[in-house]
Amino acid sequence: MDAGPAPLAALDYDDLEARVAARGVPASHANRLVRHVLRRGVATFRDVPGLGPRVAAALDEVLVPRETRVVGRTDSLDGTTKLLLATRDGEQVESVLMPLAQRYSGCVSSQVGCAAGCRFCASGLLGLRRGLRPHEIVEQVLALADLARSRGRRLDNLVFMGMGEPLHAYDEVTTAIRRLTDPRLLGFGPSRITVSTVGVVPGIDALAREGLGVHLAVSLHAADDDLRRSLLPVGGRWTVAEVLDAAERFRVATGRFVNVQVTLMRGVNDGVAHAEALATAIAGRRFHVNLIPVNRVEGTPYEPPSQETLDAFRRTLVERGCLAHVRARRGSDADAACGQLRRRALRRDGPA
Repeated sequence: MDAGPAPLAALDYDDLEARVAARGVPASHANRLVRHVLRRGVATFRDVPGLGPRVAAALDEVLVPRETRVVGRTDSLDGTTKLLLATRDGEQVESVLMPLAQRYSGCVSSQVGCAAGCRFCASGLLGLRRGLRPHEIVEQVLALADLARSRGRRLDNLVFMGMGEPLHAYDEVTTAIRRLTDPRLLGFGPSRITVSTVGVVPGIDALAREGLGVHLAVSLHAADDDLRRSLLPVGGRWTVAEVLDAAERFRVATGRFVNVQVTLMRGVNDGVAHAEALATAIAGRRFHVNLIPVNRVEGTPYEPPSQETLDAFRRTLVERGCLAHVRARRGSDADAACGQLRRRALRRDGPA
């Protein structure tokens, strides 16, 4: 962060108090800023109750409410909304708000683009531009919370499952999570946060030691090493057994849930034999298996399986003692798969 005004989301609470006090403003106003700007989405310091124009002007010299801005949006018929946010340097990232039963769940990005290269994902088709800074991650959550609030609800759950591989941006993601969960800042419950990975084993082990209290999701997609490696070139650096062993170490060390994500593609990994192999690989571990029909992505050949195939896959897992369910596809009519909205905007406007 340079010496200019800092976004609120870029500061720990102690740093925020210090910045406020350095302008001759009572440090107690830091709590007022958190309450109204971070938690309630007040857009300017002049609109914060109890500050007054002189104090607001002093704070404008050292702080900005937010640095990112919403520059695009798509709305799905199922209530899912995808936001496209622009960073200060002109990059673009995606965040998604999803209605789930009586709550809202948010999906945020950790990088601009992705280097994981998953064959069926739009995020990696344009490569990796850079990692996101912690405040750029937090501000995605603020934008989603604003949207949920406008609908009379609150943002209840959060997944790091958007653009990028979170464990390739480990320091930035863990810093963002600490700010999100700090009760003096946003106070987001760690048990309502899930970090997803393609199976970066050293990162999974580090996350288990971090003490953040979050859940883990592992994108497996196939129990056969060769097939998995063909679908997830980076995740395939570790064998299926190594990834699942790391996930089990995480579960035991933290006591948190582990979700095994399997994106099913017609004729690729959706057969009963694939389900049998997956059940064997899991081998009685207490994982939750999420079966996800692939979202169609322009430029890739992958199609979702039929409902009959999905049901047969799940039934095979359940009969083998696995806890499994089919995750509903969200926003498929609104470019909701990771990276599609950014990709469409770049085709329209050209690279930054």
